[in-house]
Amino acid sequence: MFIIKEYGSLNRALSILVSGGVILCPAFTLYGISAGLFDIYANKRIYRIKKRDYGKPFIVIALKEFILESAVDVDKDKLSYLLDNVITVVVKTPLDLPFYAKSNGFVAFRAANTPFLKYICSKTPITSTSVNISGADLKVSRIAEIFRRFREFVDGFVFGSVIGEQSTIVRLENDKVELLRKGYNAERVMEVL
Repeated sequence: MFIIKEYGSLNRALSILVSGGVILCPAFTLYGISAGLFDIYANKRIYRIKKRDYGKPFIVIALKEFILESAVDVDKDKLSYLLDNVITVVVKTPLDLPFYAKSNGFVAFRAANTPFLKYICSKTPITSTSVNISGADLKVSRIAEIFRRFREFVDGFVFGSVIGEQSTIVRLENDKVELLRKGYNAERVMEVL
């Protein structure tokens, strides 16, 4: 396993992802377990690591421009505003994405908003899910604990800072915004309701 500083060897983290690896990385709000969006084997590994139900897709982190081009039947100004405010937005897309990224035609997108995420996503969108084990009450948040718990299961660990709060998730259809989960910057959603 490689240990990488968030602003250190970005190419090493990218190399792990494009070669089918799984990394732990700062996903702005919390640490996430991530893989390349189109790597089915790496994403299946994440399901096993998390003990997550295969019916629950992951969030897709991508460049804002990619998300705006991919979303259909939405108010693009509202979508842009929500993405700029680090809100995870569930939108309809015609993209042919795997089961772990899309459900019933919808994808949960969040815009890459740190230098690390922007660099990685300029090469490939990634999936991301929190480091908490599905169905467990234990919420893993300290870096040392995350490293200890997952070091045997991932190919790389990217050290960096996070907000420490889950993301807010909304669903956007046409110009209608529905709050699905309150989290970081939830008050910003009220401005577009």
